[in-house]
Amino acid sequence: MSIFEFDSNPLIFESRFYVTGLFNHYLPANCKFHTIHHTLNVVQSCHELGEHYRLTKTDMEKLLVAAWFHDTGYCLNIDDHENASVTIVSTFLDSRNLTENYMPSVKKLILATKRLGEPVTLAEQIICDADAQHLGAEDYFNWCALLKEELELKNCQELTDKEWSQMNICFFDSHRYFTDYAQKMWGGQKLKNLNLLKAGK
Repeated sequence: MSIFEFDSNPLIFESRFYVTGLFNHYLPANCKFHTIHHTLNVVQSCHELGEHYRLTKTDMEKLLVAAWFHDTGYCLNIDDHENASVTIVSTFLDSRNLTENYMPSVKKLILATKRLGEPVTLAEQIICDADAQHLGAEDYFNWCALLKEELELKNCQELTDKEWSQMNICFFDSHRYFTDYAQKMWGGQKLKNLNLLKAGK
């Protein structure tokens, strides 16, 4: 399903429009991985997982809003981008008088994507799995190259191929998909990608 086929929902459409504008105008040039393209991938994966688990309309709305906004904090160039993202989405929801009903859930969903976090609810598991979908993607190494470039620009320090491979292997070893669906859909390719990393490909 195209990303635009399900954002006919006014709130999701407005989220896409708002976030796209933020990325176009405020995303730092050193962000090569955490771009609108990664966000689109996360939104698409959240929708796929949410449909599979038959989330209610309201729960799906909250999930997709969180997916759209989960990396907007990078536009403020703040290391703790998750909390910055919460601030940004709070402003967005407040302007639409949705803060009281939506903000508690959306905040938890965004904060669940923190590295090494442990999601509690199904929706939190879904957004965490969607945020790491690229690990089990056939084009993983394209995403990997973008992330390497982003980290090198941020830290003003180049990484050798060996250093980068080892960092990724350690991350793969510490990561797991939480939902059965993600394990089924992306787990096999994730293992192939890990084996390629270990083989130095």
